[in-house]
Parts: sequence; structure tokens; C-alpha cells
Amino acid sequence: MSGLYVHIPFCVRKCGYCDFYSVKLGKDTHLLSLFTEKIINEILLKSYLFDKETVETVYFGGGTPSILPVKTLETIFSAIAKNFSLAKTIECTLEINPEHATNEYFKELKAAGFVNRLSTGFQAMDDDGLKYLGRNHSVTDNYRYLDLCRKYGFDNFSVDYIFGYETLTEKEVEKSMNFFCDEKIPHISAYSLGIEDNTPFALKLQKGLIHKMDDEFFLRQFSLIHSILESYGYNHYEISNYSLPGKHSRHNSNYWNFVPYLGFGPSAHSYYDDSRSWNSRRLQEYFFQIGEGRLFEEREILTKTDIYNEKIMLGLRTKKGLKLSEFPKLDYSEFKEYFTVEDGYLKLNLKGWFISDYIISEMFE
Repeated sequence: MSGLYVHIPFCVRKCGYCDFYSVKLGKDTHLLSLFTEKIINEILLKSYLFDKETVETVYFGGGTPSILPVKTLETIFSAIAKNFSLAKTIECTLEINPEHATNEYFKELKAAGFVNRLSTGFQAMDDDGLKYLGRNHSVTDNYRYLDLCRKYGFDNFSVDYIFGYETLTEKEVEKSMNFFCDEKIPHISAYSLGIEDNTPFALKLQKGLIHKMDDEFFLRQFSLIHSILESYGYNHYEISNYSLPGKHSRHNSNYWNFVPYLGFGPSAHSYYDDSRSWNSRRLQEYFFQIGEGRLFEEREILTKTDIYNEKIMLGLRTKKGLKLSEFPKLDYSEFKEYFTVEDGYLKLNLKGWFISDYIISEMFE
């Protein structure tokens, strides 16, 4: 099995925390047409790499995929369907912004029929939080999105939520989580606010306009989210991801299980045959790359040590953990208080998950 990722790099504006590659689309229809042409060319160029693979998942991410007309997305998916062998039970996810959740858009999406899972960035359930994060929508848009999912029968969808910023109180976190649970949202991704280099938030931090919170603040909110969602029957199956039974993200789970995938679009990454490769990060350079018929901008062959370390990194992010019999030389004695062993699997506990980046890096070969 395998997966495909399509990066749609366009946004109306950049969110304060986002370090994914994106550009403003504006009203440039020529740019959109050129992008569609190039990404279809890339699909054709790479199709032979998976000629013996069955594609189980397709994910349209960004950027803001819902900024594109449904017909354009459908054209891209049709190129995928013609050039890859798709599973009958394929999961096809589309990221959609709450402000794009209109009756007309959902009606067209349902009629097109190729998307069966949605993912949206609520990020906050109060307008002050949305303003702080630099989002382009309101809580009213969040409510409308939920109504439209029910109206048009999208019963498999995910909501993103951000915690750990200075204006967010534990009371607001609790209120938001209880709302999500009462609404029986199938999948919830809860991310701690990270301030990455070259983002609007990094500049604000440098100027003292915002403040980064300490670890204890993050841990309290992380633990609160965990306790509420698990009490409602959600499975905390990966550090940042919770799902009701049968509603986990198959596409993201494939990443954590080393399933091969191909990425299309600027900055998109691919993994297959023990190698990682990626496209040019800039749109015009990506156009040039595809125009020359080059599959990737760069590619690296993973060594046995690289693969070993990545399996540790990805495995310990998940609730399942690492099968100890496959890592007989793994020494975790220094961090024993952060681990549990169950049925032959080594797993990080909640406090271990919170500092997982440090623990995992110390366990690399």
C-alpha cells in the first residue's frame, strides 16, 4: 500500500505561527492554471514509481486547498485516478478553511464525490484566540462548518486546535474540549504553539509583542486536553492526535508506519525505496523543475542508522510504541520514569510524550 500528498501552496494571508510554504493567490487565474498544469505533469512523471503499489490514501494539504475551485481539485484528482491504482476503500482528505465552508462549496464537493474525509483548522473556539493566532475566520464560521458537515453527510472529519499561547486559559481549553466532545467530532488534532523561524510570530517575539510560555504552562494544557478527551472515549493514538473508534487518520498513520508515499507540488516530500526526496520550495523554481522533467529537486538515500533512528522517532510518537524485540540494543534506562512496557512494546507515558523530542534525540544511534 502507499499514499499520495498534494501540496496546494496558496493562501489568502499567512497565519502568525505557520512555517509551511505558501504564497498569496489573489485573482491571478493564469497562476492557478499554470500550477494545475504543472502538478498534473508531475503526477504523470512520478506515476511509474508506484506502478506496483495500491494507493490507500490521498491528502490535499497546504497552504489552503479550499481556496481552489472544486472543479480544479477534481481535475487534479482525476489525473491521480488515471495514473495510479486506487484502493476501493481509499481515504481522500481535503483540508478546508472554516471561512470557505459555504453551502455552495459543500454542495459542489459532495457532488464531485472524490473527497470522503475533511480536515479543518478551527485552532480556537473564541474570537480573541483566533485574532491572536492571526486566523482569517470567526467562531461563527466554525459552527457553520459543523452544520454543513452534517447536512452533506461528511461523517469523517478532523478539527485542529492550538494550545499553549499566553491568552489561552485552562477554562477556555476545557470549554472547547467539552464542546468538541459534545459535538462528537470524529478526530481532533491538538498542537502546542510552536514559534518557528521566519514566521510572523518569530518577529513579534523578537520585538516583545508576544511572549513564549514556560513548559509548565504547556504541560497543564496538554494534560487537560488529554484527560477530557480520553474521558469521552477518544483514543490518544499519537502525541497530537485523538480519534473516536475507527476515525483515526489513515494517511498520517501511514507516515508513522513507514508506508511509502509520493508528494506533489512545491516543497512536497516523498519516501520510497529507503530514500527521501523533495521538490523545490519556491513556486517558480518548482515550475522550472517540472518543466525540465526532473522528478525531485533533491534526494537522499537513507542509511541503516537513518532508518533505525526514524523508526524510533516515529514509533515513540504513537500510543503503540516500539516493539522491543526489534530494538534489542535500545537503552532507555536514563529515562525509565517516562516509559511503560506493555505486551512487549516500549511506550512513552504522558510526561514522556511532552518532552519526547529531547528523549528521542538522546536515544538515537
